[in-house]
Amino acid sequence: MRYYALIAGGGTAGHALPALRLAEELGRRKSTMKIGLIGGRRGLERKVWSSAAFDTYYLPGRGIPRVAGRSSLASVIKYPLEMAYFGIDLLAALLQSIKLMVVNRPYAVVVFGGYSAIAPALAGVSLRVPLVVVNVDAIAGRSNRVLSYFARAVAVAWPGTGLAREQVTGMPVSSGIIEAGIARRTIIGRPSEEDYLPIGEDRQGMMKNLKEAEKLRHSARGALGIPEGRTVVIAVGGSLGARRLNELVMEVSSTWTDRDDLAVYHIVGERFLQEAAGYAERLGLPCSAGSRAGSEDGGRIYYRQVGYEPRMDRAYLAADFVICRAGAVTVGELSVAAVPALLIPLPGAPSRHQEANAAILTSMGAAIMLEEKDITVARLGEVLKDIVDNRSRLEKMSAAYPDLDNSYGTSNLADLVERCTEKSDRHP
Repeated sequence: MRYYALIAGGGTAGHALPALRLAEELGRRKSTMKIGLIGGRRGLERKVWSSAAFDTYYLPGRGIPRVAGRSSLASVIKYPLEMAYFGIDLLAALLQSIKLMVVNRPYAVVVFGGYSAIAPALAGVSLRVPLVVVNVDAIAGRSNRVLSYFARAVAVAWPGTGLAREQVTGMPVSSGIIEAGIARRTIIGRPSEEDYLPIGEDRQGMMKNLKEAEKLRHSARGALGIPEGRTVVIAVGGSLGARRLNELVMEVSSTWTDRDDLAVYHIVGERFLQEAAGYAERLGLPCSAGSRAGSEDGGRIYYRQVGYEPRMDRAYLAADFVICRAGAVTVGELSVAAVPALLIPLPGAPSRHQEANAAILTSMGAAIMLEEKDITVARLGEVLKDIVDNRSRLEKMSAAYPDLDNSYGTSNLADLVERCTEKSDRHP
């Protein structure tokens, strides 16, 4: 059986997760055809795709060595060797990709960027397979900038990436994130029996939807172990976690231990779990070290620490506010789920793309941004207190997000892939 599409991308969850969402949508539409995922052996995609119901292929490769930031003589001398290793891996990946294309004869190749997408894209182009380039960050990465010249179509999550012929399809997200966005927008509207509402069935429908949305939020908080009656702050440092962000969140939380109106659900990253649990204990936070269990001591903050949260849709629905990095997936999910946020971009991110991602939400008024180098515990505490203690500001930030189109990015992107194959002599 031929592949309908081979979808490549990885290295980080910012490439691997959207690739998986597209594969799921195309798999649903093309149920009689195969979908394949191509990633790198070194990236996070092995974990993200571990339970995926698709064929997965992992190629050799490594990131393109960078000249910038090489301050020492040793690092400068090492650069030619790193480029040589990169070239060897790329050649091996290209040969494997060509073999994969010849054997499986896909109708389209879709790439999401990153080093693991280069070889499949070049192999597809050389064999005249329609190429679709997808860019999910606000600024295009180096590989996508090059590959876009050979693409049949270029899809972007946000306008103004700098890629030629870009078509805005939105960010591919899970159906759970979309459902969380619908529920949160219903709650933001907050109609009540005292509000002026249309009479008859319209009013009854609005009230029913509100009650259902509030029930979903109550269920989400219960599933995360968060008690009712508290303002909920979710903190997450991206798919791999972030040590400095973890420290800042724990240090600020330790200054709020006497607040019984707050709950902090802290996703520290599995690699930092033991380290973060020990730090929380030294700070005197009411947290059971290294476990999902939190503490509900009377008159104290509720603080829970986990290594990984597989259901971010549930976390967003439970949240009143989020503290996070500004990766593509995070920013895209926040915009769909309509969650107000404090964004702390990753320092040194290529092309400062996380700052560009953050600017999308700050320009709406839905988020604020702080640079990590400018943050102190006192400063962070002041910023957070001004927001989490101001219910009307939280609601205003949530309402600043645009209305939600239920088809959103995943469906739009799948439509684009289908249009590209229809125009091809390889049309299934």
